[in-house]
Amino acid sequence: MSFVGGPNSLSGVDVVVSNPVYPALTLVGALGMLYAGIQWGLEDFFAPPAEVASRWPFDGVEKNKLGVWFFLASDVLVFGAFISAAVFIRVNSGWTSWEPLPAEIPGLINTYVLLTSSFTVIMALVYSKRQERGKMLASLAATIGLGLTFLAIKGWEWHHEIYDAGITLTTNPHGPDIQSTLYYVTTGLHGIHVVLGLLVAAFLLYRGYRGHYMHDHRPVEYFGLYWHFVDIVWVFLFPLFYLV
Repeated sequence: MSFVGGPNSLSGVDVVVSNPVYPALTLVGALGMLYAGIQWGLEDFFAPPAEVASRWPFDGVEKNKLGVWFFLASDVLVFGAFISAAVFIRVNSGWTSWEPLPAEIPGLINTYVLLTSSFTVIMALVYSKRQERGKMLASLAATIGLGLTFLAIKGWEWHHEIYDAGITLTTNPHGPDIQSTLYYVTTGLHGIHVVLGLLVAAFLLYRGYRGHYMHDHRPVEYFGLYWHFVDIVWVFLFPLFYLV
């Protein structure tokens, strides 16, 4: 919907911002999604096996883990679409005509941060299996701290690129606007996955503090699968946007 008028006329974005109904509905939706996610996390997902069914080739895979793997497979398609689109557009625009937009140092630091966070998730799983609750909680807390560090560095990076370097979706001194769009959209999508992972980690930390996961370590393991996937995606994004 467009609005035509003089310099004082409102654009569609101005109307959305000035109308309190839209942010209120967004807040209600976010709270509803958070509540649904918490209830989903408390569900044990027990279902009796079907009398007539074939689990081949997944005979040795527990159903919840299988569901996590299917979810990750769908996420591979999502990130694969974004990354392949970035590569395709850059190849057709002239690979050497694009220079890396952000400075490589923040991206390199964030790479080390995420790889370290994968290690702390593994340690959380090990301590859960050993029934060492304090060390498991410390490992989860370290994972959350590293994830927040990643987001803080990414936020500083975006602020620097937008306000200091002038790299925006409409003004890019280093190349065509499509390059900055790909950078912000793809790294932003990855950042959303980090935020979702931190919410799950905080949920696990709270539940672990209440005494859970000492005899059933599967939730920690499944969270680890997701977190490792997010870290692997960053291993692809770092050279694509920061080095070449």
